[in-house]
Amino acid sequence: MEPFTNSIITPENLPQLHSKDFTGLDRKYLKIIIIRIFVFFLLMAGGLAVLLLFAEDIPRLFVGLIAGSAIVLIIIFALIIAILGFPRKGYLVRVHDISFKKGLITFKLTTVPYNRIQHVEVNQGILTKILGLSSIKIYTAGGSYSDLSIPGLSSKDAHRLKAFLSDQISKHE
Repeated sequence: MEPFTNSIITPENLPQLHSKDFTGLDRKYLKIIIIRIFVFFLLMAGGLAVLLLFAEDIPRLFVGLIAGSAIVLIIIFALIIAILGFPRKGYLVRVHDISFKKGLITFKLTTVPYNRIQHVEVNQGILTKILGLSSIKIYTAGGSYSDLSIPGLSSKDAHRLKAFLSDQISKHE
């Protein structure tokens, strides 16, 4: 039996994750993001229209212009963030773990080692099914929600990744 050791690892000796190593999401997923933004815009515009239609005590033109302008600015901001942030989303499959990164204004990197994965599922919504896309959700112990979700994968890639991860899970059981 070997004696217990606990060597020091300095920050410069830690393994590095490089952005160039990450696989980007399918470009069709950007269409879904943009569609979601426009659906949000339509809901906000509809809510504003209902408010202006039924409100009697407010100056409709003034409130309509101000609120409408604010909604348009929010939508433009959301579109810019979505378009500029899309290339910064990606996933990386390594020997012992899987990672997903995203973020333009704030950055988030989530890494899940295979030996912590409990199960994996592939999901498709209406829009993703039409465009041939899927998302994969990875669950670890102790929760009813996914610890890692990777959207915007081609359905073929999502099912291949699920099969790979399921194989990795069975190796660690």
